[in-house]
Amino acid sequence: MEKRVAYSAEDPQLQHLNPKHNSNDDGVSPQLPLPPPPGHPLSSFVVQVPKNQIYRVPPPENAQIQEKYRMAAKKRKRKLPCLNYFICFLLVLLVIGLIIGTAILVVYFCFSPKGPVFSISSLVVKQQKGSPPTYDVKLKIKNPNEKMGITYTSEEDDLKLTYWKKTLGWGEFPSLEQKKGNSNEVNIKVNGVKDKPLPQNVKKSMSGKRPISLGMNIETPLVFNVWILKMWRRNMEVKCKFRVSTMGEGTKILSQ
Repeated sequence: MEKRVAYSAEDPQLQHLNPKHNSNDDGVSPQLPLPPPPGHPLSSFVVQVPKNQIYRVPPPENAQIQEKYRMAAKKRKRKLPCLNYFICFLLVLLVIGLIIGTAILVVYFCFSPKGPVFSISSLVVKQQKGSPPTYDVKLKIKNPNEKMGITYTSEEDDLKLTYWKKTLGWGEFPSLEQKKGNSNEVNIKVNGVKDKPLPQNVKKSMSGKRPISLGMNIETPLVFNVWILKMWRRNMEVKCKFRVSTMGEGTKILSQ
């Protein structure tokens, strides 16, 4: 490698280039350029500088490794935007869920939903020869909520009439939409259980003026409504114990 460096003829570093003081041992002077003539203070000189480094070509394996790193970096760049979108989507869903949950809690504490109140108005027993008796039950239902309506859903055999632990019959609670603060009466027909004899105390009460204690269980879903919005769905379970004067004619509710 060659470098061209410009020196001044009056440079003190070039004073040692005088041929009188730089001859070889054999008396032959080295070939050195002569000083420039007067009137030309600057000239160019060729100085040979040896290489102090040796460069080599990297092996092809390095290029393959570099290509692998480059492809992996591209894949990461492709995956990161999708991951960022997914995280943003989850954050949006979380914020929406928090807003809806907070709104429901505020509405719940503002309205304070209360369960309906049931009472038995009357019980009429109808006996038929060769078949189990039927029981006509009249219920009074009151909605104690002044700001919420209640919707009752009918399900098969969701009402049961019992005597102690024995089932006398099954009935179906009717579907009903009850407005806020209203009271309604519903009639329910309870069909007696087939192929099962009646308890002796029930037979005695049906044949004469003999008081008896009975039970009634209701299991049916209901929904609390705020205007047109269905806010809460609950499974209602009512357990009522009552006492009648007789299960024959002229039945009166003594206590419940």
